Amino acid sequence: MDDSDYLRLLTYQAEQANAFLSNARKWERERWVCQRLLQALNVSHRLDEFSAAPQEPPDVLFREANFEVFFVLDEGRRLNDEWRAELERRRSAFSLSQLVRREAKPRRIAARELQERLAPTLRKKAHNYRERSLDLGELDLVAFVSLKRAMPDFNSHFPPPTEFLRQGWRSLSLVGPTFARVLFAHPQAPDFLRRNLGRTIVFDVGISL
Repeated sequence: MDDSDYLRLLTYQAEQANAFLSNARKWERERWVCQRLLQALNVSHRLDEFSAAPQEPPDVLFREANFEVFFVLDEGRRLNDEWRAELERRRSAFSLSQLVRREAKPRRIAARELQERLAPTLRKKAHNYRERSLDLGELDLVAFVSLKRAMPDFNSHFPPPTEFLRQGWRSLSLVGPTFARVLFAHPQAPDFLRRNLGRTIVFDVGISL
């Protein structure tokens, strides 16, 4: 593969990423996050086991799980804007050298800080859902963590997720490009989540957005 072929491949990948982030593929994107979690937890599954709920929330139904998916990004990042700009950058490049750029080294953050980054979204969701008289105790939350400027230190301690427990969710899981962790799962939560409670799974090769 020469440079021009590789440039075309990179451009195609950016086009695919933009399409995947479109509103039309929202549910497919949420299902993909759930699949990443299941793969990390070594739960075998088929595509036909996933379905959309008649009314949101939840986002994705899988067996007895009612998955509600949300994304955790670096402050100020917007995936749609980021990938649109990247697509234009790749389309306008005439050589691979034009695509080379220096990225700042990610800052290592403790597990406590990673967990704290969930708080703003969960507070907002809890408030909005209560106003709609929805039962938070029926929802299994999945946070997809996509950070460029921070790298979680999984040798550090995860504190008890006290605030999130008080909000009343049935379970809460993290999944990222190279890791997954079930932060909590109540007795009513799906068995595959309860079996993996408090265990951090780290894999070598990740897939992110």
